[in-house]
Amino acid sequence: MNRSKATATPADRPGPVRTPAARAAAAIARRWPTVLGIVLAAALAGEGSIEGGELILVVAGLTYLVTAVLDRPGAVWAVLAVLLVLGAGARLLGIEPWLALASVAIAATAVGLVRGQLRRPGLFRLQLPQALAVVTVVVAAQYGGPQLAGALVAAALIGHAVWDVVHWRADRVVARPLAEFCAVFDALLAVAIIALLIG
Repeated sequence: MNRSKATATPADRPGPVRTPAARAAAAIARRWPTVLGIVLAAALAGEGSIEGGELILVVAGLTYLVTAVLDRPGAVWAVLAVLLVLGAGARLLGIEPWLALASVAIAATAVGLVRGQLRRPGLFRLQLPQALAVVTVVVAAQYGGPQLAGALVAAALIGHAVWDVVHWRADRVVARPLAEFCAVFDALLAVAIIALLIG
């Protein structure tokens, strides 16, 4: 037997040649939450971005709270969708989203405290304070002029983007793709609001 010719292992064999388009498509498929965040932030940027940012803040804060109470990270996309529909529907009816979603927040808080999810250590225990902080910022924005409202909303969005990154790194409470999407979306929407304020 001729041992001079080594047998090629699967790792030695060259893989299929991928075109630049195929590599780009694969990268997008891996980072689809980031792409989704960029697309939606671009769609929401503009004259209505401050009001849109207020709605996003309320929904984001409540999404984390409700998902923590459910203790099912994979349910976060469904929770987000339901809260967006409720918030947007309230706005169409001329009702402030934070007022319309207050009953959901109160019910989720009561259930979470009784069942213990919101008393668990770590990120679970911090969900109620973060939701209260978000609502406080949104309510304060109602009583300021456009500049103050925009500055408050932009600052809160940046803060929530950091909150998203913390959850992404911990891989707790919400599904990681949602945390990635929210981090990108919140940060870019904050940049759009700041650009609107100084433009």
